Amino acid sequence: MNTPEPRLAVARHTELVALVLEVLALLSLLSGALPLALTQPVWWLRLSDSLINVAPVLLVAVILLLIGGAVSDAADARISTQRCDALASRWAWIFALLVPLQLAGFAWLWADSDNQINRQINQGERNVAALRSRIGASSSEAELRNLLASANVGPLPPLRAGALPDQKQQISDAIAIQASRLSSTLREQRATMLRNSLPGSLRVLLGAVIVSAFLFLLRSQI
Repeated sequence: MNTPEPRLAVARHTELVALVLEVLALLSLLSGALPLALTQPVWWLRLSDSLINVAPVLLVAVILLLIGGAVSDAADARISTQRCDALASRWAWIFALLVPLQLAGFAWLWADSDNQINRQINQGERNVAALRSRIGASSSEAELRNLLASANVGPLPPLRAGALPDQKQQISDAIAIQASRLSSTLREQRATMLRNSLPGSLRVLLGAVIVSAFLFLLRSQI
């Protein structure tokens, strides 16, 4: 039985391994993209992060094809070079496009989180206004206590002894303070979330620029 020359065998193995690596990278991206959430900016940022994570695998695949072309004869070397150029070009453009997409994704996250916080705060203010209106309409201390128990507004200071209007004012002021604290907490949580996501976004941006530039440079040398 004729056996292929060692150099030809090496070239064929490098092409096979490069193909397997690209398939594994695509499968990893697919698994990270599920479940689909195309309308959520966090989903796009997570997908970008997954793409940067598989970049080393793709670079190894390109390098393997280069090695295969270097050890092959003229005809096989041309085929390996074409495959290497196609692989490098494909992923170079993908990583290049990742830069503006990452910037857009973070801007989308910024705007979307602000809109969500504003919706929650506005809804809370409407609920507080409605509750304070019901408190003002209550006609006895017992009715006021029942209203507070059914409203589930959270911990409030105990009612002070005194006239019913004073008790109503006490509870209304306490609810307003509680709503203000909740609004501040929500905005602090948003700021914390954005601060925590910023390093990851910068990592993706820097990684995409480096990988894309490397692949374009590699293509120019092929």
